[in-house]
Amino acid sequence: MTTFNIQPASSTVNWTGKKILGLHTGTINIKNGFLLFENNLLNDGEIVIDMTSIIITDIADKSVYKEFFDHLNNDDFFAVDQFKTASLKITNSEKINEQYKIFGDLTIKDITHPVKFVATIEIFTDFVHALGEIKIDRTLYNIKYGSGKFISNLGDKLIYDEFVLQFKLVGQK
Repeated sequence: MTTFNIQPASSTVNWTGKKILGLHTGTINIKNGFLLFENNLLNDGEIVIDMTSIIITDIADKSVYKEFFDHLNNDDFFAVDQFKTASLKITNSEKINEQYKIFGDLTIKDITHPVKFVATIEIFTDFVHALGEIKIDRTLYNIKYGSGKFISNLGDKLIYDEFVLQFKLVGQK
């Protein structure tokens, strides 16, 4: 068994949320985490996300940025004052060539649902690198603002239910 501790300063998580008339992008920091491998299979792990670190990267106007930033942090979206972290608990994986199909439980706003996604993982002597992307249906986590599932006649105000997290993890023994 080999455990790699995630190095938050070397790891990145980028997010993308889409709407009818465009998209928004940003970053969010990893607070801590680990990946545990046994016989080259990812059998366990946890990644904790610091929800207080969310940043928007596509808005330059300070007043528009602040309005959207406040919106993301309030109850309509992530309720960051109540839920300062989100987490991914890895339960197992299947290795397919150089990629891993990863299974786990994602918790946002204290609501947990199973997820699966594909990542490319390279194991070195003292380090591990993982690259991948997770598509998340925000409505499963009680984030319903602007969703066509819950509000009709949104027109060009519709926000798509799925958002994407693209990640690069660096872990060290």
